[in-house]
Amino acid sequence: MDRSPRTTVIAILNVTMFTSWQVRCGIADYSAHLAEALNRLDDVHVTIVPFDRRPHTRHDYERWGEQMNAGDIAHVQHEYSFFGYLLPWRNHFDAFADRIRKPLVITRHVSFDGPLAVPGHGIRHVAAQIKWSLYNRWLGRYARYLNKDLFAQAQRIIVLSARLKAHLVARGLPPDNIHVIPAGVPDVPRAAPEEAHALRESWGWPAPHKRIICQFGFIAPPKGHLLALEALTRLPDDYVLLIAGGLRVESQRWYLDALQRRIAQLGLGARVRITGYLSKADVARHLAASDLLIYPNTHADFSYSLVTGLAHQTTPALASDLESHREIAGYCDGLALFRCGDADHLAGEIRRIADSPDARQSMLEAIARFAREYSWLEIARRTREVYRLCLPAISP
Repeated sequence: MDRSPRTTVIAILNVTMFTSWQVRCGIADYSAHLAEALNRLDDVHVTIVPFDRRPHTRHDYERWGEQMNAGDIAHVQHEYSFFGYLLPWRNHFDAFADRIRKPLVITRHVSFDGPLAVPGHGIRHVAAQIKWSLYNRWLGRYARYLNKDLFAQAQRIIVLSARLKAHLVARGLPPDNIHVIPAGVPDVPRAAPEEAHALRESWGWPAPHKRIICQFGFIAPPKGHLLALEALTRLPDDYVLLIAGGLRVESQRWYLDALQRRIAQLGLGARVRITGYLSKADVARHLAASDLLIYPNTHADFSYSLVTGLAHQTTPALASDLESHREIAGYCDGLALFRCGDADHLAGEIRRIADSPDARQSMLEAIARFAREYSWLEIARRTREVYRLCLPAISP
């Protein structure tokens, strides 16, 4: 299988991209924005080979692999579940990749490498630790395949954070072939102030009598909702929590049930609202109605919901000091950080920001700069440069 760089000079760079598409998925949102921005460039055209996040046969992956040869570059948005997840007899990535004959670029969105970064307790956490160790170390050659060899098939690898690059370099992949390109800041709809006001009134949480702390994004175990509840118990009664999002997959219904039970146990029923899944317009209204966004994740390889929240430029944001969040804070002074897993520190930082109009204004100005400097069009230009490295004869 020859994926060596070619020498043909072409006017338009045709890219075939495999990704989740038009489903409730952060990678699908990321890919839609990236493809749209790439297609806005004069010399790039992207065609999508869509994945619907449902189980598929090996034959389907072979067929999709053949479709990836339609362009000059084959670009794969990689998440293990896209290819049958981790079990060897269900993982169809090689059936897919073996059919690709064009130069291959892989964007690695998640990692099963390094120490388990998700805190927790109980039987589910023990099971997660065992699984993580299996795919990191105990399975030997197969662990190396999942964490290195799979990606070594690509001419170039894109990662959204330096942490993911470090994992690949530690496994022995050449650092010069791995490019850190964060997700872009999307151009999102804005809500009128009167819409946000009406929404607060409908909840019985009018300003300035209530301070709405908003946790935005899909509801899932690593998102830290239980920590947010603990922080809320340490705040005065005029602080309320808006959980703006719903389940992405029904298999995690148990987590939503546990979250609702905890709300009842803590007596927070009147101070917490869970919206369920929101449309883009609804997201704009809910974020504009909030006083502060929080992202108390206990694990995140990258958080596109955080970048999307910042993109609205209406609300300051506070996130746990995970490595991936620290990277975003390095780009954006408008993102504040608190100690991961520390409910007291989270509550204290919420009050510090909420009580300081000057701090809030300074954060919003920094977020506006971030949105300009990390637009999707700029990210598309950086991605195009990675494509050109696969086809060195293309004139810049």
